[in-house]
Amino acid sequence: MEDIRSVGFCPHCGNKSPQKLIHIQSTNDTTWIIENGEEIDLTVVYFVASCETCNHILVYRAVEGLPDDKYFTSGNLVFPESGELHSSVPKTVSNIYSEALRIKSLAPNAFAVQIRRALEALCEDRGAKNDTLQKMLNELASKGEIPSTLIEATDLLRLLGNIGAHASVDSVKPWQVRTLDEFFRAIVEYVYIAPSKIKEFREGLKKFKSQAGT
Repeated sequence: MEDIRSVGFCPHCGNKSPQKLIHIQSTNDTTWIIENGEEIDLTVVYFVASCETCNHILVYRAVEGLPDDKYFTSGNLVFPESGELHSSVPKTVSNIYSEALRIKSLAPNAFAVQIRRALEALCEDRGAKNDTLQKMLNELASKGEIPSTLIEATDLLRLLGNIGAHASVDSVKPWQVRTLDEFFRAIVEYVYIAPSKIKEFREGLKKFKSQAGT
């Protein structure tokens, strides 16, 4: 195979670095898009690459007809997950989270602090007016913005963020980082992403019914 490289973000090591294409796999899988009101089937292709900083494997998913293999990083990163938040999440939240991802593997304490900041931004975006994060979370919970099943998770995020910010206490452990990330994304899913997807699905269904004449 021709020596093909492209620069992209690697979630494994948190660096934006050259990635080398090592395999292209065509499949029988298809996906579809709606173009001019019609469904179009497209063949799925996978690009396997290696990060030249950490040597980990990355897998990109794209559709057949990608203009140039040199830009394989323009496909969707399916392994590992890119970590990018859905477009429904406000930039004030997603920008802080993006910064956190870049240090996730390198600095657990700093990652915890950034997640705490992202949680504060979420509270402010949802209109919480109290002066501490704990009070803001309780305010959102009382209004039903955060479900009871996630209240304990938000408190853990807050506490671990406090630990990360103070040198006099225990450090955030690497194994806690994954849980921090999962809890935060679960909260974001409930507050922003699920409502956005439901709205999008309803609008698509309404359009489909209109075109079908039902």
